[in-house]
Amino acid sequence: MRLNILAALTACVALAACSLPTIDKEADAKARALYTQIRTGADISANPDLAPELRTPEALAQLAAIKGMLPPGEPASATNRSWNFNAGTGGTTSTVVHAYSYPERIVLAQTVLSKAKGAGWKIIGFHVNFEAPSGAAPKAPPAVTVEKTTPT
Repeated sequence: MRLNILAALTACVALAACSLPTIDKEADAKARALYTQIRTGADISANPDLAPELRTPEALAQLAAIKGMLPPGEPASATNRSWNFNAGTGGTTSTVVHAYSYPERIVLAQTVLSKAKGAGWKIIGFHVNFEAPSGAAPKAPPAVTVEKTTPT
């Protein structure tokens, strides 16, 4: 019995020493900044964090058009809904999802970022979807997607 208690205590101490993974602060800040730029109508073409694929006139127009689909004003709150990171030999890709709460709906902004070895994060994709605060079906436009495409 004492051995079981000792083993349980040892396991608790070992788990307490571990830390849960956290979001990359730089990727999080870049994702939030892009949403704010879109929401406020700022000049997105001046954003140095956009990858070349999102600097095309078509992609910039699609990003700017998202503003018209967003609820007016500043969100009541913004929370990290989820994130993931995939590291490979060529670098790291991150997908960050923020939930921006407005009275009539929640905006889910998914930002896809890429980081080559020795470089900083670049935004390679941005997706927007909507959710009703109560869980009911939202009365919102369909999802919008602007993302880098790779030729096949």
